[in-house]
Amino acid sequence: MGNFGIFNNGLGNFGIANTGTGNGMTGAQGINPTPVINPALDGGNGTSNIEFVPHVSIGGGTGGPGQAGGFGVNGGNGGTGGNATIDFDNTSIAVAGYGGNGGAGGAGGADGGAGGAGGEAVSYYGTAVAGRGGDGGVGGIGTSGQTGGAGGAGGAGGRGGWLVGDGGMGGSGGTGGGGGTGDFGGKGGAGGFSGTPGGDSAVSVSVDAIGGKGGNGGNGGEGGTGGGGGAGGSGGEGGAGGWLVGNGGGGGNGGLGGAGGMGGGGGMGGNGANGADAVSQSTFGPGVGAHGGNGGNGGDAGHGGGGGAGGDGGYAGTGGRGGLLSGQQGVTGLGGGGGIGGSGGEHGTVGSGGAAGTGTSPYATNGSPGDPGHGGDAYNGARGDDGNPG
Repeated sequence: MGNFGIFNNGLGNFGIANTGTGNGMTGAQGINPTPVINPALDGGNGTSNIEFVPHVSIGGGTGGPGQAGGFGVNGGNGGTGGNATIDFDNTSIAVAGYGGNGGAGGAGGADGGAGGAGGEAVSYYGTAVAGRGGDGGVGGIGTSGQTGGAGGAGGAGGRGGWLVGDGGMGGSGGTGGGGGTGDFGGKGGAGGFSGTPGGDSAVSVSVDAIGGKGGNGGNGGEGGTGGGGGAGGSGGEGGAGGWLVGNGGGGGNGGLGGAGGMGGGGGMGGNGANGADAVSQSTFGPGVGAHGGNGGNGGDAGHGGGGGAGGDGGYAGTGGRGGLLSGQQGVTGLGGGGGIGGSGGEHGTVGSGGAAGTGTSPYATNGSPGDPGHGGDAYNGARGDDGNPG
């Protein structure tokens, strides 16, 4: 029945006239050279088939997926559906291929490939169906999350028969890629230990031996902002009906906007250093002993990063025109819903205060421990805005 294609080599099922249904060639897989800056290869076009059997379908090529890689990698476009040749006694259908999905972006989101256009059904009762747009690639993770790729546009519906026939439906737009997650904020550095312990004050009644204060811990870093979601692809236009008689095809629905990336978590505050010890041999009474150094304060917690904004929904495709004598205008598709904004990152934890230094003398006093870092001004990141509907 015409199934002699070699699938491993990307060939589809070729139909033979008078024997059965034939499918078009499947497009080659997308190839990205190094450095990866070019689009992937397009899918092969569907092949035509002479029809003598009712309800023959001609399959379109499918676009190869874009490989994960660097900036601006695009998925291959779907192949065009093969044409169905004239046969007044049969119903001819041409089906287009899907657009290839965009590869995951390195420095940025990749765009999904566009859906292939529906093949023209040259028949009194011809119908053509368009391919669906490829999905956008996911944005890469960076200091701030990268934007997700845009969804591919839906393919246009094929034209109905030359005189009589319904137009094909427009393809749906691809879904936008999700935004990348923001990086976590860096941890604050630990406070430095203060210098030499306090000196011996035995030779002087006017100088106490006082240990140095421990260094304060560094504040935690703020989390990165989440990447914005990719925009949804536009729906394809419906195919026109036959010139005299035929309904126009409905427009494709717009793709959903991608969800915004989550904000990165705030960094942990650094710990304060211990206070230095003090040693004194003074015997002159209270007030002239050794006093241990105070511990350093802990660092403040880092703020959480804000969530990425959701991608906008794709625009709806318009319906195809009807026939001159008889036929309805195709309905317009629905706009895609906006993507959900990403959630804000969690704030970090506060650093611990350093331990107090120890005083050593008959009248020694110890230092005070350092205060823990402050969490009062630490906050979670704000949720990203939702995308607009198409």
